Amino acid sequence: CSLLQEEGKGVVRATMGYYYDEGDAFNFYLTIWGGDHCHVGIYTAEEEAQDMQPPAGGVKGESTESDTILLASNRSLEKILELSKPAFEGRSEGLAMDMGAAYGGCARALSKKYGCKVVCVELSKRENEVNIQRNVELKMQDKIIVPGELSFLDTQQEAGVFDCCVSEDSILHAGKARPAVVAEAARVLRKGGLFVFSDIMQKDCVDTSTLKDVYDRIGLEDMGSPAKYIEWASQAGFQLKRYEDFSPQIAVHYGKILKMLEGPTREKLRGKVSDEYIVSMMKGLRAWVAASHAGSIVWGFFVFEKL
Repeated sequence: CSLLQEEGKGVVRATMGYYYDEGDAFNFYLTIWGGDHCHVGIYTAEEEAQDMQPPAGGVKGESTESDTILLASNRSLEKILELSKPAFEGRSEGLAMDMGAAYGGCARALSKKYGCKVVCVELSKRENEVNIQRNVELKMQDKIIVPGELSFLDTQQEAGVFDCCVSEDSILHAGKARPAVVAEAARVLRKGGLFVFSDIMQKDCVDTSTLKDVYDRIGLEDMGSPAKYIEWASQAGFQLKRYEDFSPQIAVHYGKILKMLEGPTREKLRGKVSDEYIVSMMKGLRAWVAASHAGSIVWGFFVFEKL
């Protein structure tokens, strides 16, 4: 593989695989998202308006906060499933790949909805272990394949046989090697197969100096952008079928997690996540929210078809 791919693998291992295996990060995401999801949610207007701080004279239940994030995360998942549907039409048993599969929530949902087998590509050993355990508990180990710790820059899967590749807010972690992730999806997909993914991006032509705090939070020098993904996809042999923008949801999602950490949830994390990690996380969340309000970062869903 190319030097860019090799450098990209190092970035992904540093910012994603090893990061999510580290105790504080692993426990934080598992606790906040509940162990199926690890991505931005889509919130209703009513949920956006909710004040997640405890009301005066009372204590707001932790379950209310967690349930709101879970519901929103499920809506994001449903959007991925909806956009993936054409890839499986007319196929008795399709084959999909989840690039950056985390706990396997998306893979299991795809399999349940469309009857397909799903290969989970994930660098985090601990997240793979959670995925495997959940699959056994749900008797889905024959449908959800977890080959081990793999990078979405080099999935080690056969070329031209997958009906659909999906990814939820993962490709940003590939750094400068993001074009190689898009190219790898094109390599494994059959002609007419779909690449369906969401990602957090910087706005096209943004002044990158305004995003320093965001870059510091994710340990990267930049992010992709809608125009860049369309360019990289075209170079890899894709055509854009659809793009749906949900950028305002970034501020809502990370704002709600920030409020959770400012409330009783912080006590729930005690003994699982260090105070130092939580303080750093809160600083990072404030940076995400500020950048979102400024219109500097965007979030949306792409559908590309392999020509």
